Amino acid sequence: MGTLWRSQPMQLIQLFVQIEAAHDTVDELGQLGLVEFRDQNPEVNAFQRNFVNEVKRCDEMERKLRFFEEQVRKEKGLTTILRGISVTDANASSSSGISIDELEGRCEDLEKELIQLNTNQQMLDRNYNELIELQHVLSADNHFFSENPGAARGEFAARSPLVPEAQQQAESSGSKSVKLGFLTGVIVRNKVPSFERVLWRATRGNLYMKQSDIDGQIKDPNTGDWLEKNVFIIFFSGERVQAKIKKICESFGATIYPCPENPNDRQKFLSEVTVRLQDLEVVLARSLEHRKQVLSGVAMYLQTWKAKVMKEKSIYHTMNLFNYDLGRKCLIAEGWCPQTATEDIQLALRRATQRSKALVPSILSIVPTDEVPPTYFHTNKYTKAFQEIVNAYGMAHYREVNPAAISLITFPFLFGVMFADVGHGIFLLMFSLFMILKEKQLMATKLNEIVQMPFGGRYVLFLMSLYAIYIGFIYNELFSVSMDIFGSSYFNPPEFNASCSDCVASGTFMNWTGKAYPFGVDPAWKGAPNELDYYNSFKMKLSILLGVTQMSIGIFFSLANYMHEKQPMKWINIVFQFIPQIVFLWSIFGYMCVLIIVKWCTDYRVANPGGPSVPYILPMIIQMFLSPSSAPYPFIGRYEINHDSSGNVLMTGPSQHKLQVFLVIIALLMVPLMLLPKPFLLKHFNDQRRHHKLVEVQQSDDEPAHPSGQHPSASSSSSGGGGGHGGHGEEFDFTEVFIHQIIHTIEFVLGAISNTASYLRLWALSLAHSELSTVFWNRIVIASLGGAWWQVFIAFSVWAGASFAVLLVMETLSAFLHALRLHWVEFQNKFYIGDGRRFLPYSYERVLSEDDAE
Repeated sequence: MGTLWRSQPMQLIQLFVQIEAAHDTVDELGQLGLVEFRDQNPEVNAFQRNFVNEVKRCDEMERKLRFFEEQVRKEKGLTTILRGISVTDANASSSSGISIDELEGRCEDLEKELIQLNTNQQMLDRNYNELIELQHVLSADNHFFSENPGAARGEFAARSPLVPEAQQQAESSGSKSVKLGFLTGVIVRNKVPSFERVLWRATRGNLYMKQSDIDGQIKDPNTGDWLEKNVFIIFFSGERVQAKIKKICESFGATIYPCPENPNDRQKFLSEVTVRLQDLEVVLARSLEHRKQVLSGVAMYLQTWKAKVMKEKSIYHTMNLFNYDLGRKCLIAEGWCPQTATEDIQLALRRATQRSKALVPSILSIVPTDEVPPTYFHTNKYTKAFQEIVNAYGMAHYREVNPAAISLITFPFLFGVMFADVGHGIFLLMFSLFMILKEKQLMATKLNEIVQMPFGGRYVLFLMSLYAIYIGFIYNELFSVSMDIFGSSYFNPPEFNASCSDCVASGTFMNWTGKAYPFGVDPAWKGAPNELDYYNSFKMKLSILLGVTQMSIGIFFSLANYMHEKQPMKWINIVFQFIPQIVFLWSIFGYMCVLIIVKWCTDYRVANPGGPSVPYILPMIIQMFLSPSSAPYPFIGRYEINHDSSGNVLMTGPSQHKLQVFLVIIALLMVPLMLLPKPFLLKHFNDQRRHHKLVEVQQSDDEPAHPSGQHPSASSSSSGGGGGHGGHGEEFDFTEVFIHQIIHTIEFVLGAISNTASYLRLWALSLAHSELSTVFWNRIVIASLGGAWWQVFIAFSVWAGASFAVLLVMETLSAFLHALRLHWVEFQNKFYIGDGRRFLPYSYERVLSEDDAE
């Protein structure tokens, strides 16, 4: 808690590092992760820095490693190796092993080998797929020509006339037979209809085409895609037609293969193709096995190599931020670090000097500065998620009070108030415990955004579930069903009659034993006719108490911020900001909280037999401003019955009406106290500061001139800039300051009312969650109990699904967002500025985790 209360004290350091020890120094500081380096060369282009060639060298190695990773992911069976090792896990092993020069040479050799293997593999695949298609073509052509009986006996060649010569002579008076040529190949199946139409139109129907389907899909030699193809054969006459057909085949992406005319040669060619396919399969298998062995060796060390190259690249990126002193031949670096890390940084500098064997040790010096340092909170895996919730609103100003210090408790508690149910909280607890117990396995894998978000907030979910269970016991709800753990404090009277319609009005519905229920709400309230009235009253008042308490804590946190400021702003803010704000809040809403507690602790039927039994608080607060000396339902002192001018009865207490008048006057006086004094005091102190500077200038006029030709105080006077109202050298503008104070005062006064009303969302969401759970239970489960067993089973399944989707998922998200809003708007606006800059040290852990996130 102490490390979260305020950010760590920071300091600006300057390092003088010899050039031969710079690499090892940055390496040691990267492992330490406690220095945020500043750019000493902001005007220098990124391509003109001292170590740009080394960065380019690392970029080239990263390109090769990305190529290796792409090849490994394409290989089946090797992706599990990459998933098992992340870049962050490989960080430990990357510190040892081969050097960056050896890794560069190895990557170059592996790239050449893989490129050669891929080229050979592509050629072999292309040849293999072409032979597959040729095999299909020859088999189909054998089937085409087998339809000619003469061709089957080998009596006719492929170019023999399709019609016997004697028949031709009989049909055509002595005309010669026509010799036909043919082309055969394969084409994608969905292109066949268009292919046939174009061929028919281009040749004017002077062709004969047959085609058949190839069973299954085959791999295209050109694209490598698996496609459905057909074998075709086209008979034609004439060389001009042949040329047209070849061009059409080329435009449709059809592949033409050679086919012998003689059936014996065709069969022999088919046998040769089959033998070549068998030999090529053996060569392909050996080539794939060799490639897989190479890639498996790469996959084992790929993440380690990536981590090493990323670290090396980050080292040179960081060294480019340093200033190179040519005279002393050293690098000068500046950066922010926690004050408690000075000794650790010096030890890291000594280790780097020993590693590099440099003759001159590195020097660390602390630089005094007026700059605002970055904000750094030391967190662990438990507090990190809560701190990130606050950082999402805005980074805390340097040494500002951190809301996460109390949000560790209040955030899950307010969620529990809205989500209160023992059963739903148990399921949420089981889910969070699963992620906590499996956090090492889940951290080692790359999760998608939907899973990563709840996993990152697993400890937040854990506390949220615990408070949901705790408040669920207070509300006495388990899936909307009450739990009679200690025995109810109410019992039915002897004259109780279930059909009695006047029992509630007469007060004889149930009797109280006189003993309070030990913990939480009595189970008798669940299902009672006035259940909703009771729960509404209880939850509404509880919301107001929690809201006023948290807003009061926020105002006291502003006091802690004011105590940390310099004079005179410290006491101005305490007297004219903190005190008026807390008095204004307590005089109205603090009084309301007292009335709520008094109402809970008072039995008005005994204390005031002749007065009202159930007083109302809200009308009394309204009447308190309209008529402070009287109230409809006073709570303090005895009743005095009076009549106003209209004859209405007014019951007042002598001590209460005086208190109400006093509180109203105090609340109204706090408004001008917040509004007027601060701007005029700031103007007064600014005038004094300007007067002192004017006196100093007048005194310096009587002194001898400065050797440089100007007054000694000229530079300091010009840098002062008139001294702003915050003491930071800003020009003071009284109008701007006064308008800002008016806005701030109005915002607080109206915000005190609206923020208090906003906390009623605790009651509204709790009521909605309870009523939804009750509806699901009564209308689905209870309504099905009279049916068959399968109806009960279906109803229970529907109830479980609805409860999971609506109450465990949607309601969890809704309650989380409302708790977030209460902290960001209603709580943090009382004290939190959130205009700081986050401390981003040079750290290997952060460099490698960013790559894992990508």
